[in-house]
Formats: sequence, C-alpha cells, structure tokens
Amino acid sequence: MMSGWDSFIVICPIIGLLTLTMVVLMHMLARALNLQSLTMWVKAEYAQVAVTFLLIGMAAVLQTAGNDIVSEITASVTAASGNIPLNSITVANLGDPVKISKAYISNVVECEKDTYYLLYVKNFFTEAYANLSFDALGVEAIAGGFALSGFVSLYHYVANNMIFLVLFNYIQYNIILFSQYTMLNIFLPMGLILRAFPATRGAGGLVTAFAFAFAFVFPMTYVLIIAMMPNINVFCAQVQVAAQGPDIVNQDPCLNNAGGMMEGYYKLKSQTGETTGLVDWIESNIGMMMLQAMFYPLVALTVAFTFMRQASSLMGSDLAEIGRGLIKLI
Repeated sequence: MMSGWDSFIVICPIIGLLTLTMVVLMHMLARALNLQSLTMWVKAEYAQVAVTFLLIGMAAVLQTAGNDIVSEITASVTAASGNIPLNSITVANLGDPVKISKAYISNVVECEKDTYYLLYVKNFFTEAYANLSFDALGVEAIAGGFALSGFVSLYHYVANNMIFLVLFNYIQYNIILFSQYTMLNIFLPMGLILRAFPATRGAGGLVTAFAFAFAFVFPMTYVLIIAMMPNINVFCAQVQVAAQGPDIVNQDPCLNNAGGMMEGYYKLKSQTGETTGLVDWIESNIGMMMLQAMFYPLVALTVAFTFMRQASSLMGSDLAEIGRGLIKLI
C-alpha cells in the first residue's frame, strides 16, 4: 500500500462531510425562508457532493486495488523476461509503484556512477600518458598524444553523457518524490475544497485531475514501461565487474622514474584494441540509458497530462474558461 494512506483517508472524507454539512445547512435555510431559487440550486449541489465522495472512493480504489494490480503485472512481466533485479524491487514494494520507481531509478543512477568511475580511472592514466613526451638530442622522440589523445576525447565525451543522464534521472526521481508526498496529502484535498464552491469549481476540478494524474497515472505508467523495456541491469552488472578488474585495481599512480613511465605508456599502447572495445561497448549501451532517462519519463508524462486534460472536465474543470482567464490576467 502506498505511503500517505493514513492522512489521505482521514482528510478527504472530512472535507466531503463538511461540504455535505454546508449544503444541508443551505437547504434548511432555503426551506425556512421559502426561497425556491435557492432550493433548486442547493438540490443541484447535492450532485456535486456525491461527485466529491465518488472521487474519494475512486482514489481509495486506485491506491489499493489499482496499485496492487499494476505491481502484480510488473512482477509477472519481469519474472517472465528474466529481469531479476527489477522483479526483486517489485516484490519488495508490492502495491506501491512510487517506491518501485524510486528504487529502480536509484539503481540506474548507481549504474551510471559506476560507469563514470570506470571511465574516470581509465582516462586518468590515459590522459597522463597522452601528455607524455621524451626528447632525444632536441627532437621529440616519443609523443603519447599521437597514440592516446583519441581515447582521451572519447572518454571525455562518454563521461559528459553520463553526467547529463544522472541529472535527468535525478530530476525524474524528484518529480516522483514530490508526487509521493504532495498529491494525495495536499493537492487532492485542495482540489476537493475548491470544488465545494461554485466560483472555484473549475479550478478545483483541474487541481483534482492534476493530483490523480501524478499520484497514480504517472508512476503506474512508468513502472509498466520499464517492465516491458530491455533490461539495463545486464549492462550495470558488467560495469561493476569491469570497474573491479585487475587493470583498474592494480594501477600504480606513482610513476617517479622514466622507466616506469615508458613501461606504462607502452602497456597502454598495446591495449588499444581492448580500450576501443570498452568504449564501443559503453557507447552501444548509452542509447538504452538515454531511453531510460529521457524517453520513458516523457511517455509517462504524456500519458499523465493526457489523462489530466481528459479527466479535468469530468471533475468540473472548464479548461477553456481557465485559459481565457489566465490570458486576461497576463
């Protein structure tokens, strides 16, 4: 079950009961003063109160049964496809797509950090030897830049990509974190309060649709997408192994004599084929990491905003009128 359930299930029914009490008092006043127009208006407001309780019930069903169904589908798909890491995350957080999304993004960020570490260590020695030169009788006999400067450029390029990927993942993580703690506890009650008054009903419908979109639609869609897409954890496991390889762990950064420098230079030069393969392997997986960091969240956001656009009118919002009001305000 998602976090925030206790406060949500207490606050929203209280708002609904207060709205019902207000409508009943207005009905009693209209009957006492024999105001027919007010009586007709109050009777119409009972339908809005019923919609308020319907929205609360819908949120409760989505938070329990809806999240459970999505989590079980994700667990089944990941188990069938052999995505063991994501399956383990899903089983550990059944019924909470928000926690599943956060744990998955955290794993991907750690993978990108491991990749950056691997590139950093590889580039540390490569860039040092690329600036190495020996002169013989006033002539540059050995210049490391001719053999190694190309690899330095590739390392810098891929490492910069890793930085942007981590940045996009952190943005997505914080969007989900913001949704987890504000949508049901702040925006949904705010929307229900605004819906209680005819003058602010349009804004209330929009806020309510916004709360539903980012409390349920966005995390559910994202979890289903990552369950059906290629398993990035295969690459992450291989990066962890490569980062602990003997050529990384046993590197000696203290080269205080010309012989040691020459030995390291020729050793790196003899490994150009292996280095090329490493860079090509990382670059071939960057596309999948970019999909995870940018395309998957974009699809989930598109679905969430589409839901908000379509559902806001059902919840009492008049987007055209709100848009005209904003234009006048600007």
